[in-house]
Amino acid sequence: MYLIVAGLMLLYFVSALETTIVATVYIDISNEFNDMSDGIWIVIGYLLSNTAVQPLFGKFSDIMGRFESVVAATAIFCLGSILCAVSSSMGMLIASRAIQGIGGGGLMTMVSVVLSDVTTERDRGKYTGFLASSWGIASAVGPVMGGAIVERSSWHIIFWINLPISIPALIVLFFALKIPKPQGTARQKLKRIDFLGAVTSQMCIIPLIIAFAWGGQGFSWKSARVLATIGGGVLMGIVCLLVEWKLAVEPIIPLRLFAIRNVAASALGHFCLGSCVYAPLMFVPSYELSVQQASEIGAGLHLLPLVGSMVIAAGVGGVITTRVGKYRELIWACGIFIALGNSLLILYNENSSDGQRIGFLVLTGLGLGFGVQTMLIAAQCAVKGLDMAATTTLMLFMRTLGGIFGLSILSSVLNTNLRSGAESLSRVYPEFASVIADSLNDQSVISSNAGIPLEVRAGLRSMFQDALHKVFIGLAPFSGLLVLSTLLFAHVELGDRRKRTIK
Repeated sequence: MYLIVAGLMLLYFVSALETTIVATVYIDISNEFNDMSDGIWIVIGYLLSNTAVQPLFGKFSDIMGRFESVVAATAIFCLGSILCAVSSSMGMLIASRAIQGIGGGGLMTMVSVVLSDVTTERDRGKYTGFLASSWGIASAVGPVMGGAIVERSSWHIIFWINLPISIPALIVLFFALKIPKPQGTARQKLKRIDFLGAVTSQMCIIPLIIAFAWGGQGFSWKSARVLATIGGGVLMGIVCLLVEWKLAVEPIIPLRLFAIRNVAASALGHFCLGSCVYAPLMFVPSYELSVQQASEIGAGLHLLPLVGSMVIAAGVGGVITTRVGKYRELIWACGIFIALGNSLLILYNENSSDGQRIGFLVLTGLGLGFGVQTMLIAAQCAVKGLDMAATTTLMLFMRTLGGIFGLSILSSVLNTNLRSGAESLSRVYPEFASVIADSLNDQSVISSNAGIPLEVRAGLRSMFQDALHKVFIGLAPFSGLLVLSTLLFAHVELGDRRKRTIK
């Protein structure tokens, strides 16, 4: 079991790592290709494909086999990593990141599905704590590692490091993982695959994610491009629901699952959790760079209090779930701690002490640790074994989708206020207009450019402080919705026997 968990943790780690490792260095990569306008798609391309494929892998693994699906995801991820590492143009890098994201989404999905196969509901808590720790460490280490690699070497190494982690993990699982294979011939298995549902679901998910990426970034939320993309995604969503309801023999996500209280509550809770937690991971380093004048590596290190407390809370939550069989109380604690920690971020300012900033993030980390896996267990224990993979992938998808949605809204708030502040500051200091404009994309300019006078530097810090203050205010409603969603869960006894999860 511990060999299996070790292998799963490594695969979970590299998938989560690639979500954040380029967050602080995509600007350096864009400068090398002399293409700043498309640079953000190095980040978005991975998130888009990663999120889009998550609902598919669970059902495919039900039909084709668990280990086979893990192998496929790992192969796609490694292929994408190699293509990223050897990319010679921005277009090639963005396309390679999309390929890498498909593999990464498959890995993140299959790790949780496989762990559900090999554990009982009662014991699952102590093992899922390891996965939560792996995800949290990757989220915090990613920006630091990316900054350190680019500062001391070449950005190509960011993608090469995935191979010596992924391949040994796959070898470990090959020898340790013993799971029954799905029955039927290859022809019978192909007939079970919901190809129409897969196509229509992607035609719904991808436009919505692209619209979220565009909104408030390069285009107004009211622009024809954004509204048309959202409209097309919603329309295809309706078509997808009809296909899954009326036509699919084995739907990717059976709609009947939403009639189960804990599944519906967990889907909503995961969406709110993603929108509440991804934002601090993105905006706290930005605050440290721009307002507190930290280095790129130092800005990433300021996430360690959140990760450290999350690891502790995940371990404690796993022990409580295993020994006592209680999980609703942990889910309630998740909502309360995250709402409290995120709300206190509103108090951030230039004079905030290290103790205050650490304390606020510790609260958010405790909430994340208590809830990130117990919400999933609450949904899993409410369904039959054969619905385990579909339920698990649905929850992971909702969490990622919520994170993208929350980030898009809050990024729009940040960019709108920064542009307004930059225009005002440029009128006061027109000779530094180019530096002010550069700081919107790269906050490290504020501390690294020695030629900026103190009064301009103070103006830039104040500009970012005001904009990020509004972002943290905007985060509060998402945290309130998370608290409300945690009240919807019902208690279902945790089973102490493994369910049959493969037909």
